Amino acid sequence: MKKSQRSAFIVIIAVLALSVTVAFLIDRHWKSPADTPVYVQAVLPEKLLIEGCLFDLGISREDTRITGTAVRVYVKDELSDKKIRSSFSSLAGLAGVEVVDTNHTRIVFRESTWDIFFQKAMKRSARIAIIVDDLGLSMEPARKIGAIEADLTFSILPQRPHSTNVANYLHGQRKEIILHLPMQGNGKDPGAGALYADMSRDEIVAVVKEDLRSVPYISGVNNHMGSVVTADNGIMRLVFTELKRDGLFFIDSLTTNKSVCRRAAQDIGLPFNARDVFLDNEKSGEYIRCQIEKLISIAMKHSEAIGICHPYPETIAALKKEIPRIKELGIEIVPVSTLVNSP
Repeated sequence: MKKSQRSAFIVIIAVLALSVTVAFLIDRHWKSPADTPVYVQAVLPEKLLIEGCLFDLGISREDTRITGTAVRVYVKDELSDKKIRSSFSSLAGLAGVEVVDTNHTRIVFRESTWDIFFQKAMKRSARIAIIVDDLGLSMEPARKIGAIEADLTFSILPQRPHSTNVANYLHGQRKEIILHLPMQGNGKDPGAGALYADMSRDEIVAVVKEDLRSVPYISGVNNHMGSVVTADNGIMRLVFTELKRDGLFFIDSLTTNKSVCRRAAQDIGLPFNARDVFLDNEKSGEYIRCQIEKLISIAMKHSEAIGICHPYPETIAALKKEIPRIKELGIEIVPVSTLVNSP
């Protein structure tokens, strides 16, 4: 990207961010106090500006991990001080840029400070966890997918006809079991044992406890649907308090980009991680194969990756074919608990 193009890109981002801020301020000004939410989270442009500079360096999103205001970037070759300064020069007037060294750059905006760490990509051991959702409706899928020679993780729905039987069977096969906790989502019925946004505090706690009791041998939990509930900080803090009390972890299925689960888990001190790839949103062998390839790519770049799938016949067939290849690549398939981050 030429310097003029880069400058134009930064200007566009800045204008968009300013527009969002102005619209937000106007909206707050004209609303009556009764309409003003108790908690307001402003949209900040810093992340977009930094991503634009990284794009100019030829770095893709797949090579970037952002946690809060810390950015870890994997690069093929070590970047020079001159190249880093040139890339971030377009932020002049908007932020202070300090190249601490060729592996660490600090960007100081008026409201926040970002630390960018450049790490040279290298051959490393890689691990993949694959969670199989939606078990408990019948025994047959559990037997078929449980026969695959890999340390898959099985997520069982609560209060289903075969929830207990499936858990007992898979435990006997020495498989890791987690609870597939139903939550209100995009309008589809999440089924028995679901959490809803209009539930009282006592109802939420009671439902979570009942669901945890309904599936034996669980080591953790992930959400079934939940695009509404996982965006509700108050509900998720209640849920995570119960999970922490039982010594469990949580895997965010990430059914919405508005999920607050990571922050809520950090606040509660709950072991946590999140899904990287859905393997079978389409029931096509070729699609599933491509998604597995994407999962492999993420694991090779970032040392680990978490995939979620379902016990569809197409998925079972793809896993039987692709798991031996994953192992041949030197990638270890592990229970998802192995990839859970400590609080």
